[in-house]
Amino acid sequence: MEHVIVVDVGTSSLKAMVYTRQGRLIAAASQKYDSRFGHHYDVEQDPQTWREALLHTLGETAKTIREQKLQVAALIVTSQRASVIPVEKHGAPLYDAVMWQDKRSVPQCEELLRRWSMEEIYHRTGLRANPYFSAPKMMWLRENRKDAYAAAHKLLGVQDFVVFLLTRAFVTDTSQACRTLLMNINTLQWDDELLEAAGIKRSLLPDIVPSGALVGKINSGMASAVGLPTKIPVYLGGGDQQCAALSLGILSEGDAQANTGTGAFMVAHAEKPHFHPQCKTLCSAAAAPGKWIVEAGIFTAGLLHKWFKDNFYSGMDDNDAYARLAEEIAGTPVGANGVLMLPHFEGSAAPYWNPQARGMFFNLTMATTRADMARAVIEGIALEIGHDIELIQSLGVPVRRVSLAGGLTGMEVFNQAQADVFNKETVRYGNSEASSLGALMSACVSLKYYRDYREAFTNIVTDEPRVYRPIKENVARYAVLMERKKRLYDALDDGGIYTLFADPLGE
Repeated sequence: MEHVIVVDVGTSSLKAMVYTRQGRLIAAASQKYDSRFGHHYDVEQDPQTWREALLHTLGETAKTIREQKLQVAALIVTSQRASVIPVEKHGAPLYDAVMWQDKRSVPQCEELLRRWSMEEIYHRTGLRANPYFSAPKMMWLRENRKDAYAAAHKLLGVQDFVVFLLTRAFVTDTSQACRTLLMNINTLQWDDELLEAAGIKRSLLPDIVPSGALVGKINSGMASAVGLPTKIPVYLGGGDQQCAALSLGILSEGDAQANTGTGAFMVAHAEKPHFHPQCKTLCSAAAAPGKWIVEAGIFTAGLLHKWFKDNFYSGMDDNDAYARLAEEIAGTPVGANGVLMLPHFEGSAAPYWNPQARGMFFNLTMATTRADMARAVIEGIALEIGHDIELIQSLGVPVRRVSLAGGLTGMEVFNQAQADVFNKETVRYGNSEASSLGALMSACVSLKYYRDYREAFTNIVTDEPRVYRPIKENVARYAVLMERKKRLYDALDDGGIYTLFADPLGE
């Protein structure tokens, strides 16, 4: 039986997994790493952390492959999106990766908007002119890290960098290129006019291929370093959220997912590009060629949950701390005894698109407990995702059932809160590795093991999902909290509070 290696490059860790074509996990290895968060919206990571993690995890999985004499048909890569790494012609990084959460490129976004309107950019790319995406980061590097930019042979995303380490090829796929602000969402090619507006040379970008494409073979140096057979074919799975959508069954209209990892992403299937009249949702290329997704995301979700654990449950073992946190949340009533949390700890993506927005716990009293605040964290995340669902549905994109994925779905109380906030049936499949299973589906279709993604899903995702149905009284309570959340944000934004506190030193 042939097997597929999936390399999943997340924000917090890199994983290498060996699957059968039926989705059975044979071996897995992971290595954690951290980004560096600065006080001026900067988030960076040393690219060597991905190289070291790739060598370690592939080395560990290669041991199992040798011991069990497994036959490997392919390796496929999926990763986080919209980070930027300048590299020289041999692929060596010239500067640390400017990560997807980095917000320093607001002036570069303003420069783009002096040349093109937000509506023009949005309808051509499916994206907003926002620091979230790659082009403003590239412009920031050109203006602020001049030596690194001048010496750059390519500007790569994280997936592109890992694929180069494996194959020595500079290549990306449509589901990653569409997050750069430089790919035309209608033609799925680099857009010459966008490149000119951003001042980015086409030669600095990798070639675009469809998601699921074969892009080369593992080079002999990498194969030797990790102990894998030489010349294993390498495929591009694409963006982690698009791959997750495949394994969560987001394959036809009405299907949607809420994937809560470091950030949270609400994704709905689309047969054609959809655009919000106020540019509040995003439209991206799907991992299934010829399809699209409508998306709305949150910067801090699981990351915020971890922050709360680190700061309010310190001195405990990690597992004990998370267990205690979940226990306290479950013992606190819906509505967190009046405490409301806004999850904008690194600014807001959808629904507000405000990089100066800040996180908040509101309505604290002397009676407020740690448990109340813990519950407010998961409810604040669920409410923000629910607001994003409202945006997507306002486009005429149906959302009938929501598949849940990501680390936070390990908490039953969070899953039920999502069903209640969304007022929709939600489901959670047993395997939480949604991105890697989606990449596996992509590889299996490319290898012609299955005719299409629906057949791949049926054969790979065989477990019956856990179903969560809305509880009527909770739906009513969360509807009230949703209105309060919206009014609280509006009061802060309209009152100029975010602008007032944009500089923490008051300078």
